[in-house]
This record gives sequence, C-alpha cells and structure tokens, in this order.
Amino acid sequence: MALVPPELVSEYYQLSKPEIRLEDNISNLLSEKETPDDVKAKLLSDLIPKYHRAMKPTQSITPFEIPSELLAESELPNEKPLLIPSKLNMMAKYIGYAVPKTQRKFILPILEKLRNANYTFNDQSELEVNGKPQYRSNVIDLFSYMMKNERTNVTPPKGFTKFFEAILESNIPLQWIGNKRFREQLVLSDVNPEFAKSSPPSKMVKWETWTD
Repeated sequence: MALVPPELVSEYYQLSKPEIRLEDNISNLLSEKETPDDVKAKLLSDLIPKYHRAMKPTQSITPFEIPSELLAESELPNEKPLLIPSKLNMMAKYIGYAVPKTQRKFILPILEKLRNANYTFNDQSELEVNGKPQYRSNVIDLFSYMMKNERTNVTPPKGFTKFFEAILESNIPLQWIGNKRFREQLVLSDVNPEFAKSSPPSKMVKWETWTD
C-alpha cells in the first residue's frame, strides 16, 4: 500500500473535489487551440450545468456555533470574502466563446433583459418561459445563431421560436443582434405583429447569400 506524505494529503483532497476537476476540465477545454469553437460550445454546454450543480452549497443538518468567549480571545485578520460569479455572469462568459468578439459585450445585457421579462435558462442550459423549459433548447446554440452573421442558410436551433418571441418581447435593440436575417425578421414582426404568429422564425424563408 502506497503512503501519501502528510504535506500532500490536503492537496490531494482539494484536487479530488468535483468542482475542482470540472473547473480544470473547463479551463483545459478553453485553452485548447486545435478544438473548433462549435465543438467547444457543445462540450461547455455539458460541463457548465455539472459545474453549477457541484457549486451548490450543501445544507448542514445541525449548524455549528462557535462560543462567543472563544471569538473574544483572538482577533482574526480581515479577509476579503471569496467572490463567486453569479450564474448569469458565468453563462455570459461561456456564451462569449461561441459568438464573435464584437458581439460579446451585448450578451450580459440581453440575458438581463430576458430575465426581467421572465425568460431564463435552467441548469441544463434550456430556455425557460415563465418557469417552463423548452425541451432540448440550448442557450449557447440560440445565442450563437443570433449573434453570428452567417452567409449561408443555417437551420434555427431547437427552441428558436420561443426564443424569437422572447427577444421581441424583451425589446432587445437591433444593433445588439449580429444575424442580419434575425434583425429583418424582428423588423417585420415589429411593423406587423401578426407576422410573428403567421410566420414563426423556425420556418424562415430561405434567403439568398448577400454581400456586405
């Protein structure tokens, strides 16, 4: 049986924590240069929910209280509290790896506007409308489609019809959206509200390739 030196025991248990392993996996994935961005986005959409679940604090059955006389005997140095990024900020960070750099600054404001209109994303990265998930939708796929100005016809991802309604209802500025076809659909829906009902975005008319 191999013996672990005492000085390595704490480090061993620290590295064995699920959240540490997941964080290392995410960091290694982001640092890989040979992996395409779309593959990274798919892998991140699987790792992020696992990381969120691992970061959730466990509830203790009986809270431990330190006697006040012990606290009075020694003064602890002032330490800055550990700042844990909010779920929205983490989501915006990972979406940023799947969209053009020029569009990354709009991700967090869009997520906040969607949240204020009761459109959120759960731990599985699925779009939720008033708490009801859109099965198999994915936040990275939806934002990637909305932010990339593709020059070829690309099929909208799962849940895009509801996502289109969410963007429309949340009054997202057109200049925040990189997909030219998406912007044109929003303009048509804004001029004629019945357009969104009669011609859902998931069945968009194919456009010819354009040149800027």
